[in-house]
Amino acid sequence: MTSTPAARSSAGPVPSGASDAPPPVLVETLLLRHDAAEGFAYRRLITALGRGARPDGAARRLAGLSEGDERHLVHSTSWRATDDGSIVLTYLVHPDPAPGLPATPLPDPRALACSPKAGHPSPPDLKPHHVAAHAVRHLAFLARTDPVVAAHLASPGGPRKPPGGAFDRALGGALDGLPGSAAGQLRRVQGS
Repeated sequence: MTSTPAARSSAGPVPSGASDAPPPVLVETLLLRHDAAEGFAYRRLITALGRGARPDGAARRLAGLSEGDERHLVHSTSWRATDDGSIVLTYLVHPDPAPGLPATPLPDPRALACSPKAGHPSPPDLKPHHVAAHAVRHLAFLARTDPVVAAHLASPGGPRKPPGGAFDRALGGALDGLPGSAAGQLRRVQGS
């Protein structure tokens, strides 16, 4: 997209020392797992997006997935800007292709991070567990609204059946118990 003179003049002055280089783009991949007794857990991997690289491919590479792997769901769930000016694209991968590696528990997938100011949408206290909780709620939303994702989740050969594992009905129940609405329609849970 090229900038028009009107767009440049309405944007205001460019800060002293500012570069014309685009901000760095990072790809964050959350590798999700679910256990009926333990609940949700995730691993978080991040890489810089190289010039000419596709974010979807970077997320798959981080997860160790081959291009032909169709057993895993890979979906972009959000983006955000960091304090240093980077842009972070977040992807969810389910199931975690390496379930034996340590993961971070996600005790409350309803935890919301919200900005207290309407004109400043970035939450000031955003933590990785908030991003992971959003990704899980996004998956619950897609399970209800996206026929491709719903079919993949419901398929005995899909993400609910890890290699050599049993069909994971507990995941379906856990997702069914989460809000299936757009982020702006969710209510904040006390203490999150």
